[in-house]
Amino acid sequence: MSERSRAHRRRYNGRRQAVHQYAARSAVDRATVTFHPQGAVVSAAVGSTVAEVARVAGVRVEVPCGGTGVCGGCAVVAEGDVSEPTADERRALSAADLARGVRLACRARVLGAVTVRPVSARVAGATRAVTSAAVEGYPVAAPGERHEATGARTLGAAVDVGTTTLAAALVDLRNGDVLATAAADNPQAAFGADVLARVAAAGTRGVEALQASVAGAVEALVTGLLAREGASPAALLEVVTAGNPAMTHLLYGIDPSPLAAAPYAGALTAPMRRTAASLGMGALGEVRVSSLPAVSAFVGGDAVAGAVVTRLADAPRGTLLVDLGTNGEVLLATGDGLLATSAAAGPAFEGGAIECGMRAEDGAIERVQWADGRLAVGTVGGAPARGICGSGLLDLVAALLDAGILDSEGRMRAAGPLGARARERDGEVVFEVADGVVLTQGDVRAVQLACGAVRAACTLLLEEARVPRGSVPRVRIAGGFGYHACERSLLRLGVLDESWAGRVHAAGNTSLAGAVAVLASPAAREAAEVVAAAARTLDLAPHPRFREVFVASLAFPDRP
Repeated sequence: MSERSRAHRRRYNGRRQAVHQYAARSAVDRATVTFHPQGAVVSAAVGSTVAEVARVAGVRVEVPCGGTGVCGGCAVVAEGDVSEPTADERRALSAADLARGVRLACRARVLGAVTVRPVSARVAGATRAVTSAAVEGYPVAAPGERHEATGARTLGAAVDVGTTTLAAALVDLRNGDVLATAAADNPQAAFGADVLARVAAAGTRGVEALQASVAGAVEALVTGLLAREGASPAALLEVVTAGNPAMTHLLYGIDPSPLAAAPYAGALTAPMRRTAASLGMGALGEVRVSSLPAVSAFVGGDAVAGAVVTRLADAPRGTLLVDLGTNGEVLLATGDGLLATSAAAGPAFEGGAIECGMRAEDGAIERVQWADGRLAVGTVGGAPARGICGSGLLDLVAALLDAGILDSEGRMRAAGPLGARARERDGEVVFEVADGVVLTQGDVRAVQLACGAVRAACTLLLEEARVPRGSVPRVRIAGGFGYHACERSLLRLGVLDESWAGRVHAAGNTSLAGAVAVLASPAAREAAEVVAAAARTLDLAPHPRFREVFVASLAFPDRP
């Protein structure tokens, strides 16, 4: 293992110990957190990070590296009952900053009453550390060093075009600094929750309708970021997008039907280059809009972005990068390259297609813990429970397995100390999680399908590369959902192998971070092209063992 890998491992172990230290308290204890100058006051679960509480409070705290603790870009002043500085904070912040209460919002945990305010008089270069995460290891080329740069066009935008969520970052191309970020729902959800539904909708309702929908949302995100920074579209040099193959096809107005079935003839894999105006983003004028290249018809530019920003090709043999989303992509470092595949997990990881599923908004059950004979439930914002978001759904199913309500086959039964909360409704057993919020047998099946798809993808990639399951040195979980998902739940449900405990690391939004790197660094752009051209793909649909492995992966791991 390299020194860099050991350093990442040490950082992860420290974070894991901190999470475990506060897990039991966070489900039941609350603390008051006040944000200045907004004046926002919110009740938060003890053990939550300041960044998590800020999201609940609707207070903008930039977390450029997705909360991995490597960039230092989420520095705030946090005073009150806060956890001790972590190794990541001691590395990113000076002793003087720590002495005056400067902390990383993604690392500082709320233990009691806390007051949070922005860091004033930030030193020059402090924001540069923000981009060292997004462009880590890649030299930034200022606009004057680019042959296509003109005049005052010193800004760029990076956009992660996700199936469910769009995320964007505004970047100062003179130094690579991330100036602001924003996110929005992908309005294409109105055409279907997953990739296959969108492809089908393009055939029945026209590519133009889906293209206009997402292009309008991207335009609104970018123009909003420019307005926040007091800039105009005239300052924008380029917009770089990263997305799965279907999202890329639809954003650029290309028929996605070749993605629907093998041999995928005509599917786009090369990087696209268009003007914003040609894509219907009139407010951005003739600004160039570019996509990252894809590996294949089912492993897209978002996966390439993740491989670039995590330097997966240089990682130890057996390292996995797993994007837990609607279109889950899994990449494996083989020692002599990369092997990639895609797992059709469906929307369950994001709370979609679940009876009481919802986005991570106020009132969404986001944490569930079974301990000492009781089920402890935590909601976003501490509000009364209205539904269940993705992280809460996985926690809940894991807790019900431990409590005996579910067996290893996923069958729900009125058994154990929580048996009274399981009842029959319309011929199936449902479990009452909270007043008006239930988990159905169908919901459990959706979770099994999502978990089984990812587990099968990991299993077959490892088999193809002849990497023993137990020798996987590290698993990096990408995506917004992966950042919030509990490692214990991922292991308990069999999404990840239980032998990987202690090796799982949340990498944040690697698609957006990779797009930022490509936007700011020609070296990163070249690396993306190399990854896309060199990575091998494993198509699971025709794989002779896929059905067997997938069916076996649907069962939850047995526990004594």
